[in-house]
Amino acid sequence: MNQGKKRRLKRILQKDNRTVIVPMDHGVSMGPIKGITNMQSIIDQLLKGGVDAVVLNKGVAKRVELDNAGLIVHLSAISTLTPNANNKV
Repeated sequence: MNQGKKRRLKRILQKDNRTVIVPMDHGVSMGPIKGITNMQSIIDQLLKGGVDAVVLNKGVAKRVELDNAGLIVHLSAISTLTPNANNKV
């Protein structure tokens, strides 16, 4: 495994074999999530709570700061807001 991949995986996989990953990519498939108006603020709270990584869609990932936390980008999505919700794009 190359050094870049090792470095990125270290942000997600902890030495104690315990990892907390929080999915925050629901907005694409479900539309805006009630109560979440500032994604950066929510992510900051998660990181203070000890989360190791977050799952974000690429649009949100470009707009937030994660410091040294792990980032997992969800690159495809299904939207329940479309007439044909079974097609993943």
